[in-house]
Amino acid sequence: MVAMSDAGSAGSGAPPTREPATDRFDPRPGRAALPAVLLPAVVAALALLASGVAGLLGAVGLGLLAVGTRAGRRDAVGAGAVALLAGTLVAGATGADPALLLVAGGAGLVAWDTADHAVGLAEQVGRRAAIGRSVGVHAAGSGLLAATGVAVAYAAFRSTGGGTPLALVLLLGGGIALLRVLRR
Repeated sequence: MVAMSDAGSAGSGAPPTREPATDRFDPRPGRAALPAVLLPAVVAALALLASGVAGLLGAVGLGLLAVGTRAGRRDAVGAGAVALLAGTLVAGATGADPALLLVAGGAGLVAWDTADHAVGLAEQVGRRAAIGRSVGVHAAGSGLLAATGVAVAYAAFRSTGGGTPLALVLLLGGGIALLRVLRR
């Protein structure tokens, strides 16, 4: 963006000078979006701490989601979500408690969805726009939807007599993949 100066006007014969504008568009989310992303990401990472490698993957996912949201990078946000999902799968394969797996998967999904929304919104309106409320409302709606899905999945898991927790995680992963395809 370039602003025109009045230096060349009023018949001086000199062409107008160009000065760089100071109000450049910044497509990254502001700080107000970060808590709405970090809260569910921290919940997911904490749920994965019971398993060693899964806890490490949860910490990596948390970090990538934070960095990706702050920098406005969808690739880092996606990598963070994949790390949280991988941590959930590893925890399921090592026999973690099914309730913790569902919490980790649901919270990871909410963190990814909220981060993706924050980055997308910032790409449209920029860093200076007040998007905190929109991101917070989106996170609350996503959280409510995830909590409902987790409750239904846990009830189905318990009503069928249990089974392997990995099957539960794979079911949740399939739901996440379906959601991703439907959002395109």
